Amino acid sequence: MTENVIGKGMFELRENEEIWGLNRRFILFSNALLVNMLNKFQDLLGPVARRQIYEVGYSSGKIGGEKMRPIFKGGIEQYTQHVNLTKALGWGAIGEVKYDGTSGRIVIEYTNTWESGGYREVHGDKKTDGPICIFSTGLASGAAEGAFEIPYEGDEELCTCKGDPVCRFVMTPMGEKRKIIK
Repeated sequence: MTENVIGKGMFELRENEEIWGLNRRFILFSNALLVNMLNKFQDLLGPVARRQIYEVGYSSGKIGGEKMRPIFKGGIEQYTQHVNLTKALGWGAIGEVKYDGTSGRIVIEYTNTWESGGYREVHGDKKTDGPICIFSTGLASGAAEGAFEIPYEGDEELCTCKGDPVCRFVMTPMGEKRKIIK
């Protein structure tokens, strides 16, 4: 174990052994456990589960963005801080955040999301037919709404579990592009 600080001091381990940050409790578990659970939901419910997993991510990202707004004052700087926090918490190795101020479009590339890492842990080298980082795409889109105070829709254009070199998430303001997750 290293002595690195997680979340750059934004989290604390309380006397009752609970992890707290941003005035709420956090828990730690393996990404393989969560990916396995999400896979089972999708096996049971198909596209409905995929959309619900996205929506859970979205609402979580939005809540986080709303909690960060008083500290970072919104906009792309806040969004970048949110992405940096998820990186510091082990959610994935992230490249730069690309933002087009004219369209509001945001692009993030991950070299290894927790979902893709968990998928490989559970399924080995088996490739997927489509993107699997559903929750993370929702989270990134919800964080955009939390930062910019307008609804966003996200799409995972590339996924390492399909054989792509990165997982690429593209977030656009709602109405610009609406994709049904299948």
